[in-house]
Amino acid sequence: MDWLIANLGTIIVGLVVAAVIALIAVNIIRKRKKGQSTCGCGCADCPMKNKCGGK
Repeated sequence: MDWLIANLGTIIVGLVVAAVIALIAVNIIRKRKKGQSTCGCGCADCPMKNKCGGK
């Protein structure tokens, strides 16, 4: 129990970071299922437009 109390700040920060990463991953997965771009811009000017999973 002493270890938990001594490291509570680190544990809380780690959980917050893990939650943010999980939310980002869920957002990317949802966008891919909808067929939207996950990079935040359109595919028209992208040099990799023929390589990615876009339309």
